Amino acid sequence: MSREVEAYGKAKDVGKKAVTAGSSLAKDFAAFISRGSVVDLAIGIIIGTAFTAIVNGFVEDLISPLIALATPGTNLNQQFKILRCPAKRFLDCQTNTPANWTTAVLAQTDGAVVLGYGHFIQTIINFIIIALILFFIVKSYSAAFIRPKPTDTNDCPYCFTSIKKKATRCPACTSHIPDDAEAHGGDVDAITKQH
Repeated sequence: MSREVEAYGKAKDVGKKAVTAGSSLAKDFAAFISRGSVVDLAIGIIIGTAFTAIVNGFVEDLISPLIALATPGTNLNQQFKILRCPAKRFLDCQTNTPANWTTAVLAQTDGAVVLGYGHFIQTIINFIIIALILFFIVKSYSAAFIRPKPTDTNDCPYCFTSIKKKATRCPACTSHIPDDAEAHGGDVDAITKQH
């Protein structure tokens, strides 16, 4: 009987440890999710998905038709080249303008090997537009919200080496920093502009 009681006690201890570990894991996960960076990341992914849909619509509905005016045939997304004809030959296969194949998907379903260059070019255009817009967003955000940290150094007015604002001599050229530097709070740039 004592073995059963001992086994029951061990099982009970293991159960308590598992519950404690599980609740600790749940608390850690809740803390992780509630951190601002995770929420910001989730919002960024959702906005990025919506933004991608907008750019895709812009390229497909506005840019591609303009490019299609400069290229023969249909929209850019539907441009393709037949690399190899299927086993069952079609009348116009070698001219790459088969009457039955208005899209690359139709040619592929009939067994032709197709190079869908139009879709690839459209994907590159999408990428370039998204990259440019993100570049301008980050650049405008940086200009609006990220300020350069004030430094405690200035340039020597003689050799332009970076020196501490409170320095009286330049360590590089050993020039004496003018006394009126103290009048300007050690701002050597203000002194240089005066002279």
